[in-house]
Amino acid sequence: MKKIFVAALTLAFCVPAAAETCHEKFVRVYTDRNDKGPRKILLIQEIKGAKPTKNYNYSDGSGDWMTEMIEPPNAPWSMVRGNILYTSSDKGKTWKKIRTMDSGSSAEAVAKQLAAAAATVKNAVCAEEELDGAMHETVEADYEQPAFNTSHHDKFWIDPQSGWITKSVGRTSQAGFESLVTQTIEKTPDLKLPTPD
Repeated sequence: MKKIFVAALTLAFCVPAAAETCHEKFVRVYTDRNDKGPRKILLIQEIKGAKPTKNYNYSDGSGDWMTEMIEPPNAPWSMVRGNILYTSSDKGKTWKKIRTMDSGSSAEAVAKQLAAAAATVKNAVCAEEELDGAMHETVEADYEQPAFNTSHHDKFWIDPQSGWITKSVGRTSQAGFESLVTQTIEKTPDLKLPTPD
């Protein structure tokens, strides 16, 4: 669930025509959780005191997704197809059904968490920054996750032409715990997820 949620934080959005404050912009970007088509995310998680983990997360835009582990290289992969969670211990060659997901309850829980966090947003900053040779809009802010008693700071890099979130960096702090998650997102219109046997 954590990866799904982390992965949900990176989805692209449509830029509205009306002017908005920087605070409103961050809230909009942060709370927009609708799929915007197939994508591939390089996700690097650095937990203080532990080795970084790295994976690719693929989403086909329908709600189905797959996580391909890179580091550690022998960690199992996971995938959801049609609300069924699978895992693979041989790098996607074969898949084992784990359980059926309750997508309705999960979506409702995520929506409540997003709304609660959005109500705590503060210190929003908007700017422009070059990323991979192209100018991007940036928006960042602090917020809390009341359900988990965590503090956060997220920053998003946004393509001003398409509204696509190209990159995000999120820092999470809790008593005795610190985590930094960097996500690089690319569109993959031809993506096809594996079909489990």
